[in-house]
Amino acid sequence: MSSTPLYVSNPEQWLDETVKGDMVGLVIFRGSWCKFDRYYLRKLGQFIKHKRENGEAIKLIAWTSGGAQDAKKADEEWGLTKDCGYSEVIGDETAALAKYMIEDELLPNLVIVKDPKTEANLRDLPNDSYPNGLVMAGQVWWAHRGTVCFEWTSKVEPPSYGGPYRPDPAFVFEQVQKRKHALEHGNAVMPAHGNDLKMCAGEMEVNAAGCSIL
Repeated sequence: MSSTPLYVSNPEQWLDETVKGDMVGLVIFRGSWCKFDRYYLRKLGQFIKHKRENGEAIKLIAWTSGGAQDAKKADEEWGLTKDCGYSEVIGDETAALAKYMIEDELLPNLVIVKDPKTEANLRDLPNDSYPNGLVMAGQVWWAHRGTVCFEWTSKVEPPSYGGPYRPDPAFVFEQVQKRKHALEHGNAVMPAHGNDLKMCAGEMEVNAAGCSIL
């Protein structure tokens, strides 16, 4: 019988143990069905993988409230750990990690929608999906002994309902590096909040992702 993962049973301890590296990114995605997530997670991962190959010490983790099986499906179909530099892709239907990050104000504006069909305009999702709510896209980055250096959460509002918009990978990395440098050199006043949003893909690229739900 498998034991409950620490990010489910004790999210605080899991985060404490996970973010001790030189630079750690946690990316929250909606699920294996989302073509925007597929495009963005691959793009971000390949960008970070390139930086790692050039000597940067970076750990990248993807998490979804779709559960462990959905996380495994996304990893296998999108090649996240195999081709895109992710150290792990994890999921939890209880959304314990997301709830902790909201309560602890790591990601205070992270959105959990109880009824994805109406609240996020995802009408094609099965009725039994996300029994504890769908956690929308977000990410948080740590550096310099576990200090938050960047955070971003999607806004669930019409017309896109948080679907296509994600922070540009180059912008994310630049902000983390700037914050990290400021912390290491005693100038920690730079804000950690990101706001440079771009469409994560053009229409042709999104359609090529082969998913039916926006």
